[in-house]
Amino acid sequence: MIKAFAALLPFFFLLAITPARSFSPVLPTDNDALFRGKPEEFYMYTDRNFEGVKSRPWQGGSYGFTRNQQRVEGKILLTKFHEGIDVSPLRRDASGRPLDEIRAIEGGRVVHVSNDAKDSNYGKLIVIEHQVEGTPVFSLYAHLATIEVLRGQDIARGDRIGLLGSTGTGLNQRRAHLHLEVALLWHDQFASWHPANFPAPNKHGLYNGINLIGLDIAEFYLQQRKNPNLTLPQFIRQEDPFFRVRIPASPHFQLPRRYPWLVKGNPAGVRSWLVSFTAPGFPVRIEPSSEPASAPRVEWVAPVKFPYAKLTRRLIDGSRQQPRLGESGEKLLGLLTWDPDFRPSPDAQRGLSEDAAQLRFGPANE
Repeated sequence: MIKAFAALLPFFFLLAITPARSFSPVLPTDNDALFRGKPEEFYMYTDRNFEGVKSRPWQGGSYGFTRNQQRVEGKILLTKFHEGIDVSPLRRDASGRPLDEIRAIEGGRVVHVSNDAKDSNYGKLIVIEHQVEGTPVFSLYAHLATIEVLRGQDIARGDRIGLLGSTGTGLNQRRAHLHLEVALLWHDQFASWHPANFPAPNKHGLYNGINLIGLDIAEFYLQQRKNPNLTLPQFIRQEDPFFRVRIPASPHFQLPRRYPWLVKGNPAGVRSWLVSFTAPGFPVRIEPSSEPASAPRVEWVAPVKFPYAKLTRRLIDGSRQQPRLGESGEKLLGLLTWDPDFRPSPDAQRGLSEDAAQLRFGPANE
């Protein structure tokens, strides 16, 4: 076990000697209302019909739990996680078709292009990989009308990559927008995890949305505008955790190697990992521990009075006194520690449905 994690040490050494690469993204379109304090002009609204009242809140286009109202214990909760931001168009032609060009928010390389609008709810899609302190961070641009780059192409900050559109299930021209995410990657063997868990084909390989976890890019834009020296790792580490899970030490747990700036403490002799997540499941801290663990378990959850399942998209379930991993939490931990040599029985595979990927752990963002 210790030998397996001795391999981690070179990554932390390299982090110490590798110069930091800045990540100072520009906005993806000409819409700069976010910086002018007018979110209602920046975000594309969602159509809401709750308890017979129809509305079009701009908040539905922002990051976080912004959709699917439910009345719980006398309070209205928003229980659907929106993993990116939806940027409204500024210009349309006479027929209402948007004309805004989409630009790369930072320099990098195009790693995935999907020109078939039917391949997912994201419609036409581009994923760009950026290097941040020697680690991969990804920007995702969805619902495009046209794509003007190729996979493998190097892109400079601000380069035009396509046109804003309304492709993807559930969208129409009236609500045309750019869906933007900035995300970390869960596991580089995702392509083998997916068919072992879902019968439907994976049309996006490593860059399937289930394998990417998005951060609050709008808040990062705003904070970095106030403090230009703020780095993306600093921004992530300052986030408050909502729950913490202990994971057995495994050579298949890749996050500490891929994102060593998430790790707090010396990994030598690690026997388990304590991973802290925000409520939607974004990892903000990883701590090595000498305490052994035979299976993933919940160590701590913020004390709140509302059901954990509704506040964490079913990552956490159970009571305040006895919290436990929920259905989506077990699925996520299975992905994080996935052994590509593992082969489930055919019966186990047939028992899973694509509906379980409401993980995204929820349906793809529209």
